Amino acid sequence: MNITIFAFIYVICAAAALLIRVFFMMMIGDRKAYRSSFTDKLLVFLIVASMIAPLAYILTPHLNFANYRVPDVMAWSGAVLIVASLLLLWRSHADLGVNFALTPGVHGEQSLVKKGVYRRVRHPMYTSLWLWAFSMPLLLHNLVAGAIFIAVFGSFYFARVPIEEDHMTERFGDEYKEYMGETGRLFPRFK
Repeated sequence: MNITIFAFIYVICAAAALLIRVFFMMMIGDRKAYRSSFTDKLLVFLIVASMIAPLAYILTPHLNFANYRVPDVMAWSGAVLIVASLLLLWRSHADLGVNFALTPGVHGEQSLVKKGVYRRVRHPMYTSLWLWAFSMPLLLHNLVAGAIFIAVFGSFYFARVPIEEDHMTERFGDEYKEYMGETGRLFPRFK
């Protein structure tokens, strides 16, 4: 078993992230979701499945062959990254409110949100997940458990964002194109 303070921080943050997601999913209720492509469904499944590796690393010796050491200062920077990720995940959901959706597309009466963290960044929820992904190798000192989410989420991100932006452009037209010109995809655009 690989129970360290850093693994403990990861588990607490993972539980908090799950609570954030469940809370905001309850806010949107049982709104009918658009159909996702097979690729999108597969990538979502792989993201959920990739959460098994950290648990296997922490609770069993089965992944010990891929363990490595990280200096404590780097591991603590992973703790800072994952907490920042959680804060941004919560803020992204809170600013979206009922406009949050699990599947790509504009659903029902959703509006273009340009307030809060969306004022400068189009996809802050994905920014939070990138921060999460890069915190994992610093907190979970195992090549499999630490890197799997980077690979899986990276594939998901690069497949889904163009689809989402196409949907937004189709629905909101020039307003979204102007918004794209004023904001960064993952980080604020500095003029």
